[in-house]
Amino acid sequence: MVPTSEMLSAVPHQDFAELEVFARRLVDMLLAYLDGQGDKERKVVEFVPPAELQEKLDLLIDEKPMALEEVLKACATTMEYSVKTGHVHFFNQLFAKVDVVSLMGEWLTTTLNASMYTYEVAPVFTLMELSVLERIGRMLGFENIDGIFAPGGSMSNLYSLLAARHRMFPGVKEHGLRAMSADPVVFCSEHSHYSTAKGCIMIGLGKQNCVSVACRSNGVMDPADLEAKIEEALQQGKRPMYVCATAGTTVFGAFDDITAIHSVTSKHKLWLHVDGAWGGSVMLSRRRKHLLNGSHLADSFTWNPHKMMGVPLQCSCIVLNNKKGLLEEAVSTKAGYLFQPDKLYPVEYDTGDKAYQCGRKVDIFKLWLLWKARGDLGMEATVEKAFEFAGKLASEVKRRPGFQLVTEPMCTNVCFWCIPDAVASVPEASRNEILNKVAPLVKQEMQKNGTTLVGYQQLGGLPNFWRMVCISNVATDETVQFLLDHIEKYTSKCLETCLDG
Repeated sequence: MVPTSEMLSAVPHQDFAELEVFARRLVDMLLAYLDGQGDKERKVVEFVPPAELQEKLDLLIDEKPMALEEVLKACATTMEYSVKTGHVHFFNQLFAKVDVVSLMGEWLTTTLNASMYTYEVAPVFTLMELSVLERIGRMLGFENIDGIFAPGGSMSNLYSLLAARHRMFPGVKEHGLRAMSADPVVFCSEHSHYSTAKGCIMIGLGKQNCVSVACRSNGVMDPADLEAKIEEALQQGKRPMYVCATAGTTVFGAFDDITAIHSVTSKHKLWLHVDGAWGGSVMLSRRRKHLLNGSHLADSFTWNPHKMMGVPLQCSCIVLNNKKGLLEEAVSTKAGYLFQPDKLYPVEYDTGDKAYQCGRKVDIFKLWLLWKARGDLGMEATVEKAFEFAGKLASEVKRRPGFQLVTEPMCTNVCFWCIPDAVASVPEASRNEILNKVAPLVKQEMQKNGTTLVGYQQLGGLPNFWRMVCISNVATDETVQFLLDHIEKYTSKCLETCLDG
């Protein structure tokens, strides 16, 4: 049937009184969800296989409008089958429970529906972003500070690559990759985040020119191997361009020695970027900020407050040291319909031309509001709480028979094996094979039962181990016991399957 003009002109759900009732009911549902996150009896996830979940969700879009009552039911179903990342037993990722004040900041900015390209349409948020970036830069020891908030740490890291390439090969902006006089080479540790390699793909350098640098047993980049890899690239006629140090690696939580790496990068005049997406939050702690010693020597730094600090996803920034204007120079196009030179205000407040995006979501307000609400002391306490919990977990792992740390934690990642007596006594090769088989089975039990979620992985030739990300601010000693008890219980159960097989 061809729609009539009357049908097409009748946009549904436009009565505000009706919408207000709907909105208040949905807000009540959301607040009840937030209030219930501390309920340990609730499941972390109600796992349903994909085919079955598709049926429960009714994913197909209908031609006719859905009644708001049915829309509410769809919201409830969505919440029911989503992972409860705010649950006290969720330790699967580098993020967890959101801070409610910061969440309200997200609601506010979404309600205002602003975009960050010009002061003209985002005056308040533009000033907030500039102020907070300046604050972060000063905490890192930066001068002549510049930066931008980006949609995630991968994009922040990509901006650092773009800036570094522009500094070395400015002609690429106009003439493309043929303007490079030699193949640029990027260096990052073998434990670094994969976004550096992906960035090399995106800006045309290629994966082969993203060189992996060896790490020591604790996951820290080896500066001697970095020097050797740079020399090797030079001998191949390539042009070393950029080194990415990591402040808090994804798995071990290792902090690279920025000062030692800088001694290599300064010798060869390379850009030094620090990916502090995960561990950068230690800048807020007087007790932990030594882990970032040498940060003032970096050219750029990435930080994701949506990780340890509880800011809702996503919230990430790239901060540049003594490179003011370089990022805009690298990516700007001076679009005349947005960035006119004759505005009512100083046009340097139109910061959008240094972003790859045009429309840019307001990510600054939820961080600014959280920081205002907590103050420096409250932000510091959040970091300390995470480290305190990680310390308790690591101590219990070392105390318990059948458990073994993979490495001493530098951050709040606690990596360990659960090795029952039946496995501990077998030869190493066989033991490793069993550990590699057991971990996926244990994870499946976690998902099916919904009791907890913890990540596992192999790394650097090591067999599967557990990585607990300790950032919950409501975890207790009881939480430590619960998690290790469950891993031990599921391991014993799944071990029978492996040994029988």
